[in-house]
Amino acid sequence: WLDGGGRVNARFEFVFSNCTAGGMTLLMLAMTRGREGLAEALLQRGADVSLQTSQGTTALMLAAANGFEKLVELVLRRGAAIDLQSNTGDTALIRAAFYGHPAALLCLLRAGADVTLCNTDGWTALQFAKEKGHAECVRALEEHAAAEKAAEKAAAAAAWAAGAAERAAEEKEAARHAEELLA
Repeated sequence: WLDGGGRVNARFEFVFSNCTAGGMTLLMLAMTRGREGLAEALLQRGADVSLQTSQGTTALMLAAANGFEKLVELVLRRGAAIDLQSNTGDTALIRAAFYGHPAALLCLLRAGADVTLCNTDGWTALQFAKEKGHAECVRALEEHAAAEKAAEKAAAAAAWAAGAAERAAEEKEAARHAEELLA
C-alpha cells in the first residue's frame, strides 16, 4: 500500500473496545499493536511522530500505554515530544504508570520525562501508579525522584563551594587593595 503511493500520515477513525479515536494514523495503530517493523517502515517513509488524535493522544502515548518500550525508544529517537499532554492532560509517562508498564516508564524517565506533570484531574504518574497498585512503577518513580533530589543537592553544594571560593578571592583582593592604600 505504501509503495503504491499510500499516504503515510493518512488519518482515519478507529474503534477500540471502549471508545472511538478520530485522527488515528498507521503509526499510532502500530504503537497499539507492538508492530516494530511496521513502525520503522512508516517512519522511514516520513510518518510524523508529532501528530495527535482528536483526543490529543500521540504515538508515544500509545506505545507507553501498551508497554512497548522498544517503540517508545524508537519514536523518542525520531523526535517525539516526551511531555506532550492529551486533552485530558495525560502524558506518555502517566499512561505507562496508569497501565503498569515499568519498562516503558523507565525508558521515559531516562529520556527526561517530567514526573511533576498532572492530568486535568490533578493526578501525577506516581499517584496513578500507587492507586493502581503498580509497585514496580512506584519504585521506579520514587527512585528517580530521590536521584533527582540528590543531584539537586550536589549541584547546590557545588554552587556554594564555587561561590565560597569566589568570595575568598574577592576578600583577598580587597585586603591587598587596602594594604596598597595604607602603604
